Order: sequence, then C-alpha cells, then structure tokens
Amino acid sequence: MPVMAASIQAMIGRMKYPLTLTLMLAATTVLHAVDSGRLLAFAADNRLTLALGKFEPGHGWVQSVGFYAPPQSDDVFTLYTPAGKVAAVTIQEKRSPYRDGTFASWSAEVSAWDNRSTPYALAVAGSAPLVDGALEPISADNPEYKAIVSKYLKSRGLHVDQPFLTQAFAIPQVNQGQDEAVLIAHSDAGAVSTEHEASVYAVALLRWNDHGKEKVLPLASQTSFKPAGRTREEHEHLYGTRDYLRLIAAVDIDGDGWKEIILYDAKDNATQLDVFTFNGRRLWRVLSAYKPNYN
Repeated sequence: MPVMAASIQAMIGRMKYPLTLTLMLAATTVLHAVDSGRLLAFAADNRLTLALGKFEPGHGWVQSVGFYAPPQSDDVFTLYTPAGKVAAVTIQEKRSPYRDGTFASWSAEVSAWDNRSTPYALAVAGSAPLVDGALEPISADNPEYKAIVSKYLKSRGLHVDQPFLTQAFAIPQVNQGQDEAVLIAHSDAGAVSTEHEASVYAVALLRWNDHGKEKVLPLASQTSFKPAGRTREEHEHLYGTRDYLRLIAAVDIDGDGWKEIILYDAKDNATQLDVFTFNGRRLWRVLSAYKPNYN
C-alpha cells in the first residue's frame, strides 16, 4: 500500500508541472491583453517610434514609464491623422521584445502605409478602436485666426501683424454655438539675420468659443525677441533652437465625447509627444513622452 501511494504521488507530481505551466502561460496571455489597454504610439517612417502611454477604461491614463507591455508580432494598430483614420498596420518584428525592457528604448517596424502623404500619425492599438476623427482644415490666410495668434503673441511681448500659420484645424462640435480650433504658427527661421530684429516663435493654441465667450489656451509656446546686431547662433545659445510643432490627430480616446489633441514637438535634440484633453472649461495634459535624438 505505501508503494502504491508513492507511485500515485509521483504520477500526480509528474502531471502537475505541465498543468501549472499551461495555467501560467494562459494567465500570462490574459495579463498581457489586459495590461495593454488602449496603447498609443507615434508612427513615423513605417515604424512605431515612441510609446505615449495608454488609456484603460475604469482606470484612466497611464504614462509609458508606468508599465511595459510591448505589442507582439502581427498585433494591429490603427493610424489617425487630422484627416481621420488613414490606415491599419501590423507589427512586423519577428523577435519578441525583451521581457525586462522599457518603452524608453522601444520601437517596432510596422507594415507600410502611405507615409509620403501622411508622414506622421497616432497609432492606437486595435482594429479601428476609435470613432473616425476627421478635422476641418482652416485656411492659413484666414484673417480671424491669424488675428487670434497675433493677439496671443502680443501678450508675449512680440508684435507680429501677420503670423505664419503652418496648421489650422476646426474640431467639429455637436452643440450649436460652440467652436473649437487648433492653431499652429511658426516664425520663419530662414529669415533671421544679424542685421535685423526678429520675433522668434513656435506656438500651438487651442481656441474655444462658447456662444461668444472665447478662450485661447496654449498647448505649446516658445517665444523670444532677437534684437538687431545679435547673431542667430547667439540668440539660440540664450533661448534654444526654435522647435517645430505639428498637430498629429484629434480623436476621442477616453470616450467622454471630447477629442484628445495629440501634439508633436520636434526639438533640435529630441522628440516629444503630448496628449491633451479639454472639456470646455479646463485644458490639461494627460500623457507626455520624450525621446532624445541619437546621432
């Protein structure tokens, strides 16, 4: 009897390990799917080059430094731009990402899309997980919106009668009498000379109009005045190189009916992406990701 009991115990021991391993693998798969949430990334040049973070329903926004659950080969991402949904791509990396890595060093090759006409996009995990976020283009010569930028620059000590709008989009609203727009403007870096004074700026503004009550809120603002006689190099030594700002997309990520605004800040030595949300009263940044440019 003791021999039989020992044999049974040995058999159970041999069976337990495969079962445990199977359960662990299943749990790992489930945890990965749950932990991924609604992962957001910056897409450029047929790669996901920077993880921004994620939104988890019931939990909220999580910065990319707060977790590490990289997508796997063949995972699907949907790309969004100011034109709305533009493509669906899949992860092409065949090697599994490092288990103990961080998103700071992560990037992934994806299937090709038309990145000549759409060089940058917001990548959202899943197949069309969000409502199409097409925006309405605003003419760069629109006098009303140029005046808004000019007024803002004046509040920063710069007198620019005709600011150069590089992007301007209206964000569609459901309610009548409400208007929301993103305005991006830059000074002409090539026109800066030693002999002449210059207003140097890179600004991204959110303009909100609720039945005539207007707010202009800065998403990003870099302003300085260069006096005559100062070289461009001397000015950049004092104030830094002027950034280049670009609206990547505006889509409702968290499902509250308000579109999050995704802003790309191309710095001289780094890439920064910020995700803002606005609820008609308050603007705040919910995600921010930064990666140095390595030469």
